[in-house]
Amino acid sequence: MPDRHHTKTYQELAMLLGQETADQLVTAYRGQELHIPPIKKLTTNHRLVLLLGDDIARRLCHYWGNTTLTLPMQLTKKIKQRNASIVEQYKAGATSNQLAAGYAITSRHVRKIVQQHNDAQAKEAYARMQYQLFDH
Repeated sequence: MPDRHHTKTYQELAMLLGQETADQLVTAYRGQELHIPPIKKLTTNHRLVLLLGDDIARRLCHYWGNTTLTLPMQLTKKIKQRNASIVEQYKAGATSNQLAAGYAITSRHVRKIVQQHNDAQAKEAYARMQYQLFDH
C-alpha cells in the first residue's frame, strides 16, 4: 500500500534505488528540480556520482536519463521525526518551555504534540484489548 505521505516521485525513487538512497537524494535536493543526465554524460566527478556512488547514479540515469525530476520537500516526514524527538525528550524530562525554545514552536504546540502521541498510544492499547476479547 503506498504511503500517502510520499509523492509519486519519491515512491518511484525508493522502489528503484532503495529508501535510504531516495532519502539521501531528497535531503540533498529537497524541493528542487534535478536534471538527470543521460548515462553517456555521467562523469566520475558528477554531483550524482559523488552523492550516490557510480553504480546507483548509473541506475538513476538509466531510468530517468535526460529528464528533470522535481524532488519533494518531505515536510510531513520531517515533522513526524521532529514530533517523535519532542515526545522522546519530553518523556526524558525536558519541559514544554525548553522544547518550545529548542524547536522554535510554542509551548502549547509542544503540549499538543505530546497529547496527540499519548492519545494515539491509548487508542492502540484499547485496540489491542479489543482484539484480545476474541482470542479466547
